[in-house]
Amino acid sequence: MINNETKDRVLTALCNLQCFESMMFIDLKELLSETETTFGELQAILMQFQRLGFVSDVNMRHLSPQILIVIYLEALEFYQKGGFQMQDEILRLNLEKLKLEVEQLSKDYPEKALTFSSILSNISTVLGLFISK
Repeated sequence: MINNETKDRVLTALCNLQCFESMMFIDLKELLSETETTFGELQAILMQFQRLGFVSDVNMRHLSPQILIVIYLEALEFYQKGGFQMQDEILRLNLEKLKLEVEQLSKDYPEKALTFSSILSNISTVLGLFISK
């Protein structure tokens, strides 16, 4: 299953190669093993990475022992900032902060309590999606 942990494993493996901004070949079997992904999962992740501007010229085939790819510095920068899992954590913390601020507002403005409780409910629902992971 593709999740942020899986995408971070692929990102880590690519960044550990330390070969940026130039065309390179990567051993397909090694990358599949290192990232614990299937061919289809790896291909989907690399296509997303291409849309995000982390890689380009992705050329991978089932019958080929190697992947041809260009890895950009944007991938390294995102990796150094904690990758996909950190992005989720930052969002979760921002939502938690927003929830606390809305709680304080509902205390300060009791006449708007119904509106604030609706907002709090929505924030709690979104938080639940992140906490349950």
